[in-house]
Amino acid sequence: RAAAEAKAAEEAAAAEARRVCRMSWLQQAFDETKKVKSTMDRSGAVPAGFKIIRVDAVSDRAWSDRYMRQLRNVLGSGREMSNLSPKTSRIGAKLVSSVSQDPLKADAEAVLFHGTSPSAVKGILSSGFDRDRCKFGLAGKGFYFAESISKSDEYTQPVDGLRCVLVCQVVTGRAKVCADVFPSVQQRQDLEDSVRKAGAYD
Repeated sequence: RAAAEAKAAEEAAAAEARRVCRMSWLQQAFDETKKVKSTMDRSGAVPAGFKIIRVDAVSDRAWSDRYMRQLRNVLGSGREMSNLSPKTSRIGAKLVSSVSQDPLKADAEAVLFHGTSPSAVKGILSSGFDRDRCKFGLAGKGFYFAESISKSDEYTQPVDGLRCVLVCQVVTGRAKVCADVFPSVQQRQDLEDSVRKAGAYD
C-alpha cells in the first residue's frame, strides 16, 4: 500500500510539473504574439497584455485518431507543404511534446489560438468543431485560428472578467495564401473550396 501511495504521489507531482510548464510556455506564447493594434473585429480597447489564470489539457481518443488520419493523408499526398512557421512555432513544439510522444511536424502542423465564447468552448469540448455551426468570416465559412493571441482575443466573451481561448494543434498542410485585406466574394469562395474540395490544397 505504501508503494502504491508513493507511486501515486510521484505521478501527481509529475502531472503538476507538466501543468506548470505548460502555463509558463503558454504565457511566453501570449507575451510573444500579442499585438497592441486594433482591427475591425475589435470592440473596445486593445489589451496591453494577457495573463493566464488556468490551463486545462483536453484530449479525446476519437479526436486524436481522426486528427492523425488527416495528418497522414496530408503528409502522404506527395505535395510540398507550406511550412508557414507561425509565431507560435517554438512554444508549440514544446507544448505538443509535453502531451504527446509524436513531435510537431513543422511543415504540416502548427499550434494556433481559437478565441470564442464560453458556451462555444463547452460545445467544442463536448462534440468537437462542428462546421454546421460556423459563420461566414472574411475568408468564407470555416474554422478560424490565429498565430496571435491578440487576434483570437477579439472573438472571446468575458465571464466574471475572464475569457476562454483554445490552444489547438492544427493540420495546416499546403496553404493557399490571400494577401488582400478584404477578399472578394470569389476569393472567399476559392479559399473555402481550397480546404473543402479535393485539389491542390486539401
